[in-house]
Amino acid sequence: MFIFHRMRLVITVLYILMISAFAAGVVTAQPSSISSIILNEEIDGRLMVDFIRVDTSTAVLTPDEAWLRLSGSPHKGEHFRGLSQDYHWLGFTAVHESDSDIWFLEVMNPHLNVVKMWIRADESHEWELVEHTGRSAPFHSRRISHYNYAMPLNFSFTNTTDIVMMFDKRGSSISYPIRIWSAELFNTVQQRNYIVYGVYFGVFAIILLVIGAAFLFSLRMVFLWYFVYAASVAIFVFNDIGLAHQYLYPASDSIGSLMRVGLTYVMVLSFNLFTMTYFRMKQLFPLMHKLVGAVCIGVILHAAAYLLTTNLFREHITLMLLILYVIIILSIVFALITAFRYVQHDCYTAYLFISAFAFIFIASFIFILGEFGLFGQFGYLLTPLQVGYAVEIILLSCGLAWQVREVERSKMKLNERIIGLKNESLRAYIEGSEKERSRVAMDLHDTIGNRLAHLKRNMEKNRFELSQNIHEIGSVITDVRRLSHRLTPPGAEIFDLPEQIQQLVDSTQESSTIDYKFQALEVPPDLSDEIRIQLSRIAQEGVENIEKHSQASSAEIQLIGHPDELVLTIEDDGIGMDITQTSTNGIGIENMRRRAAFIGGDVTFTSVPENGLQIMVSIPLK
Repeated sequence: MFIFHRMRLVITVLYILMISAFAAGVVTAQPSSISSIILNEEIDGRLMVDFIRVDTSTAVLTPDEAWLRLSGSPHKGEHFRGLSQDYHWLGFTAVHESDSDIWFLEVMNPHLNVVKMWIRADESHEWELVEHTGRSAPFHSRRISHYNYAMPLNFSFTNTTDIVMMFDKRGSSISYPIRIWSAELFNTVQQRNYIVYGVYFGVFAIILLVIGAAFLFSLRMVFLWYFVYAASVAIFVFNDIGLAHQYLYPASDSIGSLMRVGLTYVMVLSFNLFTMTYFRMKQLFPLMHKLVGAVCIGVILHAAAYLLTTNLFREHITLMLLILYVIIILSIVFALITAFRYVQHDCYTAYLFISAFAFIFIASFIFILGEFGLFGQFGYLLTPLQVGYAVEIILLSCGLAWQVREVERSKMKLNERIIGLKNESLRAYIEGSEKERSRVAMDLHDTIGNRLAHLKRNMEKNRFELSQNIHEIGSVITDVRRLSHRLTPPGAEIFDLPEQIQQLVDSTQESSTIDYKFQALEVPPDLSDEIRIQLSRIAQEGVENIEKHSQASSAEIQLIGHPDELVLTIEDDGIGMDITQTSTNGIGIENMRRRAAFIGGDVTFTSVPENGLQIMVSIPLK
C-alpha cells in the first residue's frame, strides 16, 4: 500500500501527456485579467480552485513581475501540478462584502518548503510582505498557530486587496488547495477539527495500548510487529496532517523529511514481518516465508544504502526509488497471494486482511484522483488516504483479534480434552484399585480366612497332631506371602529389576504346577524407579494371568536390554485367548497397557487359541 504515495508521479506523467496532446489541437487561450473573489457567505469555507490564477517560473520574481505574469496567465482552477522544479505563483483580488473584517486564507498543504504572501490595497500602493514561512521555518514564525498555513486578511481599512503568493517545493510533487474563511467560521471549524483529530488518534492510541499489553502478556511476535506497524502508520498520518511540526519538532520541519523516509522503511519492514507471523508462513507456506524474508533483507539493505551513502543515493535517486518501488510491490503481491492461500485455513482472518488491503487501495486511488480534480474529496478534514489508514488498522486489528479468539478456543478445547483424559485415567485407576481390593478381600476370605477357621476348629477338637498343625500354619503363611507379593513387588526398594522378577518367579513356583523360567540379559543397572516398579507390576500381572487362565504347563519370562530400549516378554503354552474379543480384555490386560503407557512404552499381545499367549513390553531408554 506504500506505493500509493508515489502513484501520483505516474499519473502526473500521463496527465501532462494528455494535456499536451489536447493543447496541440486547440487555439491558445487569450490573456485575461486577474480574478476577483468576493468575500461573502457564499464563498466562506469554499475551495478557491475555480477563481485563483496560477503560473510558474524558474527564477524568483518580484510581486509586480508575478502580478504581470498572472494577469496574462491562461491557467485557472488548478491546485495540483505533480512533480515540479519551478516556483509556483498565485494571484487574485479579494473584494470585501461581508460583516466580518477578518478573513483567513488557508493553504491545505503543510509540507511546502517556502510560503510567501504579499498584499497591496490597490495599484497605487507598494506590495507588503505579510507572510514568510514554510516547512523549514520555526512553527512560531506563523502568525496563526495552525497545522496548515493559515494567514489572516484584514479589511478594516480597505474593501479591496490584491494578493500574490509564492510556493516552493522544487524537486517533488506539489499541491496547494486553498480555502478562504471568515474568522467566526474558521475558529468554529478548527475547534471541530482538533476534536476529530483527537478522536482519530485516540483510536490509534487505544489500539496500540491493547496490542502492547497483548504482547507483554503473550510474548507473541505477531503483536510486536503489528504494534510497530500501527505505530509507524499513526506517526506517518500525524506528520502528514502537519501536527508533528506543531507538537513534536516546532523548531524546524526539516526533520519531517527524514522522518517520512525512515517511517517508510519501518512501515514496509514491519508490515512484511507482521504478515509472516499473521499467516504463520514458516509453518504453512515455507516458500513464501523465504521470499518475504528476502524482501525484508532488501528493505534493510536499501535503508543502509540511504544512511551510509546519502550523496550517492541522491545522485541516483531515480534508480534507488525504482528499487524501493519494486520492493514495495513485491511486499504487496506476496501478502495478497498468502492471504488468498490462507483462506482455506482461516477464512475470516484472511478476508479481513484482504478487505483492509482493498480499502486502503481504493482510498489511495480516490485521493490521487481528487488531487487531480478528477474526483471530489470526502470533505475537508480527513483525506480518503487518512480515512483508509484508520479503517485498515481497525480491520487488521479485528483480524488479529479473531485469530487470537480462535487460538484461545483451541486452547480451551485442548484443556477440556486433557481434563477429560485425566478424569478418565482417574476413574480407571479407582476402578482398578477397587477391583484389586475386592480380589484381595476375596482371597483373604476364601483362602486364608477359611483355612484359619478350619485350623482353629481342628485345634479345638485336637483332630490333628502337632506336625500337621505346623504344616497347616506354614501353608497359611505361604498364602499370606503370596498375597503380599501381589500388593507390593518383592524387594522393590532394595533389589534391581531382574532380582525382583526372579523373586516373583521363585515365590510363584513354590505353589504352582507350572514350570517357570526367567532370563535377564544386558539389563541397564541404572533404571529409574518408575520403570522398575511398573515393569515389575506388569510381570506380576502377567504371571497372575498365567496362573488363573492359561492352563499352561510351562512359561518363560525374558528381560533383555538393547541400546535404545528395554524389552520384557512373557510367554506360556496354555490355551491362549482371542485378543480381538473385547470381552477377553479384562482389567489385568488394561492395567498392563496403562502401566506401559505411563513410562512411555508399548505393550502388544500375540495369541492364537490353544497355542498360548505372548506378551511383549517395549520401553524406550532415551
